[in-house]
Amino acid sequence: MPLILLFFGCAEDKTRPADMPPLVDCTVRILSEEQPLSGVTVEFHHEDHNFKWGASGVTDANGNARMVTYGRFFGVVEGKYVVTVSKLERDEFDPENPPRHVRVYTLTDAQYTDPRTTPLQITVSGRMTETFDVGKTGRNVLRIEDAQ
Repeated sequence: MPLILLFFGCAEDKTRPADMPPLVDCTVRILSEEQPLSGVTVEFHHEDHNFKWGASGVTDANGNARMVTYGRFFGVVEGKYVVTVSKLERDEFDPENPPRHVRVYTLTDAQYTDPRTTPLQITVSGRMTETFDVGKTGRNVLRIEDAQ
């Protein structure tokens, strides 16, 4: 009697939570001195800290990030948000002989990485695209972390 094995892949659960409000398409463009920034993480933070439908995205080569809610649903809940922008790098080191600590740098001004200090805001109302210019970039030490 032949043995038949069936393999079932684990599909990502795309089921929308029942309590999720409607989402509207939102794209953010991040520039540095009028030039697009790629690989930048953009996050929307609602003024209500208990709000669970924040959105995020990562910019492409043109500086565009299509915002995603709950990590997997395209779009944003309408409302007012502060916007954080970060592109992080860490000191490189030899894994065979790691240092005790490494520096973490932000390539944008550190003010843009924290919801309490960022000057960037957006009010999402219907399908929209918004552009933010974060000015000059450079390697700014954001924090020091354990290397292990």
